[in-house]
Amino acid sequence: MPYTDFFVGSLTVAGALTGLLFVALSVSQGQDGGPGPLERQAVAATAFTALVDSLWISLVALLPGHDVRVVSIALGVLGLTSTASLTLRLWRARSDQKFTRRWPVLLPLIAAMYGAQTVTAALASSPRAAESSGATFVMIFFAVGIARSWELLGVKAGGILDLLSGSDRAVRRPGQAPDGPAPAGPAPVPGAVAAQAPVPRPPGAEGG
Repeated sequence: MPYTDFFVGSLTVAGALTGLLFVALSVSQGQDGGPGPLERQAVAATAFTALVDSLWISLVALLPGHDVRVVSIALGVLGLTSTASLTLRLWRARSDQKFTRRWPVLLPLIAAMYGAQTVTAALASSPRAAESSGATFVMIFFAVGIARSWELLGVKAGGILDLLSGSDRAVRRPGQAPDGPAPAGPAPVPGAVAAQAPVPRPPGAEGG
């Protein structure tokens, strides 16, 4: 099979990247000042779904008598519904948590990738064509998984989406004080005399 070596290698890479994701999750738990917990969960979920997609396509492609079309359609539908659910959750919670401006761009883009995977697998004319498209989406979802895992660590690559992320907006709960410098202390009361430290007297001044 022409793609056997590719899928053997991608299977190894998928396992290593899944381990990277768990490391990124453990590191991101102690970070402050980043996106809210719900958006962090969405980042982790999209990374995990992308890596699982690549992992299972590689596994099934190595099975004897395999049909990559079936698993590609199933994983595409799973990723599409999962991403749509995450988008809906973020949209409902947008007034309660701090979100970056990138998620309205990234999540629809990832959903479109899963939709393209589903349609491409369904329209594949032969198992060989399904393997070719499956290998392409394995590489695409590797990139998605790496980028989202990297984002969990708070690292910016300097792209257009980072410019969107740089314009973070903190959405406040009702009654929450706006962000800004710390309030100054109480104003001095008119007529009040500030307490002064005693001035030391030179030696021998007491007897003078």
